[in-house]
Amino acid sequence: MRTILCSLAVAFILLSPACFAAKTADPSIGVCTRKDEFQKRQEALDARVLRLTSEKDETQRAKLVASLTAAAEKDIECLIRYREPCLVPVFAGVVKTSKKWFTRTRALYAIKMLGDAAAAPAAISALDDKDGMVREAAASALGRLAGEDARSGLEKRLEVEQNPYVRATIESALELIRGEVRPFTPDGKSTVWKEDLVGPEGARRVPWIWTKKGKHAFNVYDSKTLDYVEAKRFCYPIRCYKESLFGGYPRKSFGSKGTHAGEDCAWFRDGCSFYAVADGLVRMVQGAGGDWGFLVVIEHRLYDNQYMTSVYGHCAADVLVRPGQTVKVGQRIATVALSCSVENGGYGSHLHFGLGNGPFRRPAGLAIGDLVNLKMPDGKTHRAPVLRLVYSKTKKNSFGWPSLAIIVRKPDGSMYTADIPEQPAAREISWLQAYIKNCRGWLNPQVLLPKLVDNALFVTPSHEEKP
Repeated sequence: MRTILCSLAVAFILLSPACFAAKTADPSIGVCTRKDEFQKRQEALDARVLRLTSEKDETQRAKLVASLTAAAEKDIECLIRYREPCLVPVFAGVVKTSKKWFTRTRALYAIKMLGDAAAAPAAISALDDKDGMVREAAASALGRLAGEDARSGLEKRLEVEQNPYVRATIESALELIRGEVRPFTPDGKSTVWKEDLVGPEGARRVPWIWTKKGKHAFNVYDSKTLDYVEAKRFCYPIRCYKESLFGGYPRKSFGSKGTHAGEDCAWFRDGCSFYAVADGLVRMVQGAGGDWGFLVVIEHRLYDNQYMTSVYGHCAADVLVRPGQTVKVGQRIATVALSCSVENGGYGSHLHFGLGNGPFRRPAGLAIGDLVNLKMPDGKTHRAPVLRLVYSKTKKNSFGWPSLAIIVRKPDGSMYTADIPEQPAAREISWLQAYIKNCRGWLNPQVLLPKLVDNALFVTPSHEEKP
């Protein structure tokens, strides 16, 4: 079989640098990105949440709950930032009464973040919602709420659930409840990301920030492991990936202004799950602190010793995989973080999904398609384009990691592998920043991923065509 990605890589397609700025489908979506308006709404809600927190009379409390439940139809992006137990019946009411799936899912996100078992019945009921987005959010919430009722509800739903994404989230939630997995922390302890809260006592909430610059909380990666299964099947990283790409919200597609190396998708779906696009090995998990927020990087080995790296940015703290772990296609790996928070790097909530063309480590300043001069075994110099970036099968660097190598085609048509001199580790992963001129070293997921999902790039291998 001829190479799968190299022809795309040498002359890969850049979309015209157009941003899709269609009118927002609903005025409750994206208000968090309008700082002044959002702040006014948030401050107005502070007083109402405070009143609910302090109210003792049950009749008055019921009226306040009903009022805030109704307010969620336009102020859900403000309400989900609060971490006050008094709001449990509000979000439970939103889940039960709202006609909008994107309002119900964000209410379930809030229930998850409140972590109050009193909200479990609402989440269990939502497992039977007609909308798969809501069922997924309900399962995610129950994984954190835990308890026997949550476990029983999830197991019952798993027996009948047909959607593979929802099933993956249910299975992941059950693993959390059973203690088989827990969110990744660099020290292996049970404590995870702790949200800083602002506002008056009784109306504490996650502070609003925009484009967070700073030092990452941690950056843990695996650069040694090579033994993992070949990726033979692909899926989309989120439910409704293709629809989300043109969901009516301001966004950047691949190649926007010549620098945006990935797709911004799942806009304003705070807390929605996302999944590994193929079998692979988790190479990096990075903590929040910079404008990526939490970040996951997975390397995939394709047919005939080719590599591709999937990148998932602006994650929430509940990253369920660790560096060096093998993952399967469709496995739930994390969720989209809260809008305009330190956790997600300070943007409206979305998943930045990218496809790096090559392995996780690669020589700095070198990409597939670049012309290189190589001294061949016969002593002659040959100039040829790089067909692949790979790990050396025999050589190791000073850290004991596999050395890097490139593959080119010799004048006689055969393949030639040349090892690359060792570089500092930081340089070998320096490609992993999403804004690079002409998106060099990256692939267009909007063009490539549907072909991979539909298996259009994988045909029955012909041994005669293998180099």
